[in-house]
This record gives sequence, structure tokens and C-alpha cells, in this order.
Amino acid sequence: MQNFLDYKGGAELILNHHIETDVLNSQGKAYGAEFMVKKTSGKLNGWLSYTYSRSLVKTKGDSEAETINSGVYYPSNYDKPHAVNFIGNYKFNRRFSLSANMVYSTGRPITLPLAKYTIDVAERLLYSDRNEYRIPDYFRTDLSLNIEGNHKIKKLAHSSWSFSVYNLTGRRNAYSVYFTSDDGVVRGYKLSIFGNPIPTITYNFKF
Repeated sequence: MQNFLDYKGGAELILNHHIETDVLNSQGKAYGAEFMVKKTSGKLNGWLSYTYSRSLVKTKGDSEAETINSGVYYPSNYDKPHAVNFIGNYKFNRRFSLSANMVYSTGRPITLPLAKYTIDVAERLLYSDRNEYRIPDYFRTDLSLNIEGNHKIKKLAHSSWSFSVYNLTGRRNAYSVYFTSDDGVVRGYKLSIFGNPIPTITYNFKF
């Protein structure tokens, strides 16, 4: 990838009316492979997939201020090397079936504050290399029970019920990590979305 844009170190992103002065021209590369095993017939069916993918960026300018991570490749904000998806269905009989969905992926890259130092009576933060660390990995399990109506041919409408639970284990997957300074102490916090099991009931009909 050519003419890829990334931000300068310490770029001001909020209410910046001249954002073009805080971006750098970079180059990138992406590669990967996908594998899938699928079973489409029988009482037990579904598929399992694995993806290995990398998205890397290199920013090397004419000066140190326009160079990131000494001009070597570093993970882009969207780099997630490993992703595993599993969907399984088990049909007990013509009316009852159970479905499970499992999702795993590597956490997104992040730049962390590592230490504090003082220059001219002003405290400053020392950060890691760009995107050197990652937020916790993502993992989620969903489960649903599906109940079909009777299969009489001469019916005005055919209906079904679905009872499901999103994020069955209640895992608090981190959507992002942010930092605040409390009384001079820098603390990190994980922001989670849908960090609890969410049950749903769905009624479907077709005619």
C-alpha cells in the first residue's frame, strides 16, 4: 500500500482544524491465509474457520519527527493476526435444534504509557513504540434454542421461536483501553460493550 496516512506522535485529533499538519505519508503491506472446514448434512452440522492476517505500516520521513518506530514496520490499528470462528448446529428432531456460535480474535494494537519523567518542572509521559502492545483478546460464545411449529402443509403461516443468549459467559471483552491521571497516578481502564449475557426471544413466521 502506498500513500497510506498515519498520525504523528502526539498529534492533536480533537478540534484540530488543520489535521493535515499532523498526518504522515506512510507505506503498508498486508497478507494472510484463511482455512475452513464445513459439514453441511446430518444432525450435527456447521463450520470452523481460522484466519491468519497481518496489516503492517512503515513511516520513515526526512526527519526524526516524521519517522515512527525508527522507520521499521509496526502493526496498523487494524492488525489482528489470529481469528477463529465456529458455528455448530444440532438437530434433535424436526422441531427442535440447538445452535452455538464462538468467536475469538487477537486484541487490537495499542500504544502504552510506560513511565513518567520531569523536564523543566513539567511532568511528561514516556510511551512505548507505536502499537507495541495489545488490548486483551476477544472471545464470545452465543447459544440459541430454535423451536419450529408443526409442519402441516395446509397452514396459513409457518412459525418458529428462537430463544438465544448473546455472550453466554458474560465475558467483558475490551472494546478499547484508555488512560486517566488521578492525583498524579496514571491509571488504565478497559471499556467493555455488552459485558453481560443478553437473552433474546424471537418469533418468526412466513406465509
